Amino acid sequence: MDSFFFNTGPHSINKIVKKLIFSEKKNFSNQKIKNISNLKDAKKGDISFLESLKYLEDLKITKASYCIIQKKFLSYLPSNIVPIISTNPLLDFIIVSKIFYPDSDTDNFKFTKSKKYKKFQKNNCLIDSSVKIGKNFSIGLNSVIKKNVDIGNNVIIGSNCVISNSIIEDNVIINDGSIIGKIGYGFKYINKKLMFIPHIGHVRVKKSSYIGSNCTIDRGSFSNTVIGKNTMIDNQVHIAHNVKIGDFCFIAGQVGIAGSSIIGNHCMIGGQAGISGHIKIGDNVNIGGGTGVLKNVLNNKNVIGYPATDIKNFLRKENL
Repeated sequence: MDSFFFNTGPHSINKIVKKLIFSEKKNFSNQKIKNISNLKDAKKGDISFLESLKYLEDLKITKASYCIIQKKFLSYLPSNIVPIISTNPLLDFIIVSKIFYPDSDTDNFKFTKSKKYKKFQKNNCLIDSSVKIGKNFSIGLNSVIKKNVDIGNNVIIGSNCVISNSIIEDNVIINDGSIIGKIGYGFKYINKKLMFIPHIGHVRVKKSSYIGSNCTIDRGSFSNTVIGKNTMIDNQVHIAHNVKIGDFCFIAGQVGIAGSSIIGNHCMIGGQAGISGHIKIGDNVNIGGGTGVLKNVLNNKNVIGYPATDIKNFLRKENL
């Protein structure tokens, strides 16, 4: 996948395998690996991994050259992909990620003030020299735009915002105090050491979307975090790494969406609802305030309660 972070590759597949902890040690043909990627976005010459059969459909279409995979899942692997047998593919893939992107597990970026956008310093705003900004840009007081940010036309950013590792498309409004593009909340123990999961992805906020005050949107780990066009997000919402939100969605205050969940188009999510990680919400779904969504929700459903249930079942139970 494409990343704002510096890729140290290509690296020899045999060099990579020697550094893995949970994989079988064997010699492969001396192929150079260009990049790491999730299965869906992988290209020829990439290395990827399969952690769960939830991603079986992605495995069927992947173009990766190598896949770190458990032995029990080998029968699902397409014949054109070389397997690397591992007892813990995710942890081994984290090790590979740190080889290719050693700077992606931290937010300690060097900062160089932009001379091109020096005029915004009068508002006590700092903008990195790498940032690209379109026409009719407006920014409040005390905001910081760090490295790896592309901003489209007619974008408004409020005061006290911090933005990094993001693509902000045209006509987007980001209100005061929001933080976009920071590293996500991901840790793993490897060899008795607590390690950050590398976050090589970015945040993409599509056209004409609105982000309220004091929201936090984490950048992706092994894919990108995406906010669809014309999606309206209220204050104090947290959107974790790799989340994909569709177009024309409305998300009320204090909602939390855990990592790698997918929200369809035209969805409405009530205040203080919580959505677990790695689940899929269909199109035209309404989720009531305070709802706890623990499993997939099909298209056109209205759910409420904890755990989330069809609203008709919920009301029937409450009336007993």
